[in-house]
Amino acid sequence: MRLSYNAAACNDCTEKKCFYGCPNGISNIAAFDCQHCCPEDAACMQACKQHAIFEISRGILAVDRELCKGCGACSQECKKRAIVVEYGKAKKCDLCAANNFEIACMKACEKKSLFVVLPSKEQKLVSGITGWRIRKFADHEKNKILKQGGFFEIIEARDSEKKYLLKGVPQLSQQEARLFRAVLADFQSGAKKNNNIEKALEKYCIENLVVLDEEQKQYLQELLESTAFNYGPLTQLLENNDIEEIAIIGLKKPVFVFDNCFGWLETNLYYCSETEVKNLVNRMAQKLGRRLTMQTPKLNAVLEDGSRLCASIEPVSYSGPAVTIRKFRHEPFTPVDLIGNNTISAEATAFLWMAMQTDCSVLIAGNTGSGKTSTLNALFSFIPKNERIVTVEETPEIRLPHSHIVKLNVAENLGIGMKHLIVDSLRMRPDRIIVGEIRNNEETLAFIDTLLAGQGKGSYATFHAQSAAETTLRLKSIGVNELDIASIDLVVVQRRWNKIESSNATEQRRVIEISEVLNENNEAKLNCLFRFDYKKSSLERLGESRKVFEKLEKCFGMGKKGIEKELRKRTVFLRQLQGEKPKLEDFFEEVNRYA
Repeated sequence: MRLSYNAAACNDCTEKKCFYGCPNGISNIAAFDCQHCCPEDAACMQACKQHAIFEISRGILAVDRELCKGCGACSQECKKRAIVVEYGKAKKCDLCAANNFEIACMKACEKKSLFVVLPSKEQKLVSGITGWRIRKFADHEKNKILKQGGFFEIIEARDSEKKYLLKGVPQLSQQEARLFRAVLADFQSGAKKNNNIEKALEKYCIENLVVLDEEQKQYLQELLESTAFNYGPLTQLLENNDIEEIAIIGLKKPVFVFDNCFGWLETNLYYCSETEVKNLVNRMAQKLGRRLTMQTPKLNAVLEDGSRLCASIEPVSYSGPAVTIRKFRHEPFTPVDLIGNNTISAEATAFLWMAMQTDCSVLIAGNTGSGKTSTLNALFSFIPKNERIVTVEETPEIRLPHSHIVKLNVAENLGIGMKHLIVDSLRMRPDRIIVGEIRNNEETLAFIDTLLAGQGKGSYATFHAQSAAETTLRLKSIGVNELDIASIDLVVVQRRWNKIESSNATEQRRVIEISEVLNENNEAKLNCLFRFDYKKSSLERLGESRKVFEKLEKCFGMGKKGIEKELRKRTVFLRQLQGEKPKLEDFFEEVNRYA
């Protein structure tokens, strides 16, 4: 490692407080340019005939003042002119190695213009050993800090780009990287039986005559524990609940995260080894018995916490290993959460609440990442607690507060697809059937079969389409009979798009349309009930319901006026709960008490 500095700030500085406490008496800014060459390659060491330049710490050179005769040969050979001769003695930076690397000039600099970096050659060696690297950002590289947490900060960099910086992962030296990898290998091969990484680290240091200071011992131990028992540097990203998605997009490229406030952000974490990425993925999918190999270069899995993992390597991903983790939200959204973040209006939510209590079947359409599954999950808190629910999913995402649930999961490796499970679900006497996502002809027709079978009180699924009209067109193109499309009662469309105001882009996720599907002369026709007004940025009520209102009248035993009165009453109820911000289980109980 070596010192670097913000040249503009240092040149403008007149006080030079950084030199006041230098144990080597350096008073020249050129000393900061010392590259700390490897001893065997160091020109200064080779030029000194008195052998006054020695290795004070592994990879760090210093000047022995007693041996130095002040000949200046070392200074002349140094290409950076980082060694100066004053009062008959050579002076050079040794990174305060004799003072446990508590670098005095960095502490004294009030402008924080000095920082430690690893030379590119050493960075390459370190990343080759660990399989990843962390890029450090100095204070002068940050315009401002936008958000801070215990182990991260989101900054606006000098190039005006927003970046997510991991703070809790150390930047290792070459020697530390070798120690880290050796202890980890030793621990995983045998010492793991004791589950004590501290003893493994201590044992290695004793056997190899390595002395660590307390700070080194602490961050190496934490990194070892994180790697041995979790997922290394990625662990901190997985533990941040504000992050919705994590993406590895190849080697020697920054890992990206999707923050729920700032959108996609580049991080300072880089993976440099395909083996390391494969080992990471295989560790995540280990309990499912799946592995990423050359024979199976593509893997989909669900982690223990419910997060979705999608990974691929060459030849599937020819730009390098690609890993996407869609994180599971530990506290599912409630309908009042959706109202609070403007995903949907209180009035539209009240209408869907009443519809969900009838035998209405609902298809939620939208583009990727728009929140379709979160909305479907939230709407099910309106379903009475005593009903029997069967869920059929390829990747388990639905999380319901009900106790009587049967969860069926696709097992492609066993030849059990979604169609088989949907057919089986009809034999289970369900009150409600949830199909996580329908995408192809087989899955869509199987879902339509549940509607036509007439069992239970409703079927529900998500679908990729940008509007209700596009939904019906896509269903027709897949092969669904037009008359059968009318068996769907409601199409709820939720979209995700960018909104740019004053050069600031924010991501919007909104329910933009709620339409009922009518059967008119054996044709499926849409009746739009709610539509998003982009100018007002609100979901507005439009037409009069015919099909759903008819079901509401039968279910609640009310006429049109009674239903409208109940809708207003429920709208007020939801707005009152919005201020209390109840969790899903509490909201579920409130709704059941209301009913």
